[in-house]
Amino acid sequence: MHEQTARLDGLTVLVARPADQADALCALIEQAGGRVLRLPLFEIAPVADLTAAVRRLQVARSFDRWLFTSSNAVRHAAELLLPPWPPLAAVGAVTAAALAGLTGTSVLAPQDGDGAEALLRHPALRDIAGQRHLIVTGEQTLPLLEAGLRARKAEVEVLAVYRRVAIDHAPEQIAELLGQANFAIIPSGEALARLAALTPPAAQPRLQALQLAVPSPRVVETARILGFVHQPLLPQRVTDAAYLEVLSRHRPGHSLNA
Repeated sequence: MHEQTARLDGLTVLVARPADQADALCALIEQAGGRVLRLPLFEIAPVADLTAAVRRLQVARSFDRWLFTSSNAVRHAAELLLPPWPPLAAVGAVTAAALAGLTGTSVLAPQDGDGAEALLRHPALRDIAGQRHLIVTGEQTLPLLEAGLRARKAEVEVLAVYRRVAIDHAPEQIAELLGQANFAIIPSGEALARLAALTPPAAQPRLQALQLAVPSPRVVETARILGFVHQPLLPQRVTDAAYLEVLSRHRPGHSLNA
């Protein structure tokens, strides 16, 4: 799809990203003619024990590679210990761009898609037996990347440098926003579960009928478990432009051959 055909005229999109990470995406939606409803469900905060996190990063400077699971991890790690860092890897394009911009070095990233599984398919991570790897992430991270590296006999440590803090919203506010939205961009399974928990009973049918756009098959499965009617949309890459494209291609009245 050419950029000029990615239009969202007449659509209202609920964006559930943290407030400080939603601006660029919301601007793209509005530039494409859409209307944005912001509903941050979590805020991103540093971990409680910053001294311990700094100490572990300092020790890990001798490791073979650091692997980052999000741009949040990049930002919070840099606040604890500035580069230079060991060779770097990222689970997706956005995280890789954040690392490259910060360090000015090349970053190992998936060649086909985004996520831990895609990164584990990279040829550079096949023969890593005996290497020491640090996964830089948030609290309550998924174990897939760690398990995949350990299965290849790498020595792996996991360090959380940030945490998600839930934000409360009044049930009537949630119901009002759901009544206006055509689509919702949900950044994680945790955010989707939080939205479902905050939605009052009378608005649950509207929530479950909402068309979602989500970053990974894991969140698609969460939506299935929670009873959503429509198959969530998966962008080709987890980027703002890819979200815009997938919403544009699936808006009512749009031909998928356009």
